[in-house]
Amino acid sequence: MPTKPPLSRPLDVVLHIGSGKTGTSSLQAFLRDNRERLAELGHLYPTTPGPARHGRLGFFVKSDSELVKSPGWYREKQSDPARFRKAFRRRLFSEIESSGLSRVLFSDEILFHLSDPALRRLGRFMNRIAENLRLVAYLRRQDDHMVSRYQQGVKVGLSVRLAEHAQQDKSRLYDYHARLRRHERLLRPAEFVVRRYERDSFVDGSLYQDFLDAAGIDARADEWHQVKLQNESLDAESVEFLRLLNLYRIQHEGAKPGLIYNRRLVRRLARASTGPTLTLPDSFLDEFMARWDEGNRRVAQEFMGDASGRLFLMPRKTRNTTAEQFLDPARLDHFLALTDLPEQLHAPLRALVEREARAR
Repeated sequence: MPTKPPLSRPLDVVLHIGSGKTGTSSLQAFLRDNRERLAELGHLYPTTPGPARHGRLGFFVKSDSELVKSPGWYREKQSDPARFRKAFRRRLFSEIESSGLSRVLFSDEILFHLSDPALRRLGRFMNRIAENLRLVAYLRRQDDHMVSRYQQGVKVGLSVRLAEHAQQDKSRLYDYHARLRRHERLLRPAEFVVRRYERDSFVDGSLYQDFLDAAGIDARADEWHQVKLQNESLDAESVEFLRLLNLYRIQHEGAKPGLIYNRRLVRRLARASTGPTLTLPDSFLDEFMARWDEGNRRVAQEFMGDASGRLFLMPRKTRNTTAEQFLDPARLDHFLALTDLPEQLHAPLRALVEREARAR
């Protein structure tokens, strides 16, 4: 007996897969705030997978063993993966049906990094609901991306230094050609739109306009509600203070990296972050980028139709940066006052800062 179609009509689906640190939070806020505008043009930006970021779609296709390793899963406060998946599917289909729309847009950067089994599950799900599937991906220079991703990691509990973080194997993350080919093979999209995450490459110099173009949505972004850029940037000194605070909480309070809620502190630190941002020496970053030369060339040629083979047109960020990751103990009082940490943390945190300074 043939399987009953899950929906009453075929869908055109746009799947924005990231990657992370390419303006995804800003794009998702833009899509959330302009949900009604999208609907007027026939596109549903559903709320079932999440109000802005569609993180529940990623959870839906992950295995049980992958879910327990995902910090975001615990923030969802779900206890039964099977029950979650059943409820997610039912609510999503109901939302699509009641909308009366036949074009659906999803956005979740974790989709860029899914394992092969999870991608296969996503592919099977898309095959059930989508008559036409378009993938949209943005790529950022690997060196700039690594440094930005490190800062994001510190915001949620990472406690190692950038130099140590950079030594880890990054091939699964930064071999863009292998990653895109995997998505192409396992999701089998009708269209795969790959864009550079570079302001000079955006349509009209606007990320929002560029995304609408990439998604095949005929609209002027400047006529829609605008959102402020998401994810506050911290200077090098603030990143080091937060890293040391994470280290203290991990060593003395049993906190776990990825599950430390620093959002309030990050906002306070960002308001006073006026110094240079953290990076690594040019010699290291040159060598790091050289690892991906061949894959980047193939991405430019095969996915973007650029015969020159130049994936990234802009140089790495060097203005107002520093490779020195250090917090002078004399500056600790400034950060204690800025963050308003409890008094009982001051002495042990000072001891940790002084110890790290001596070990430098």
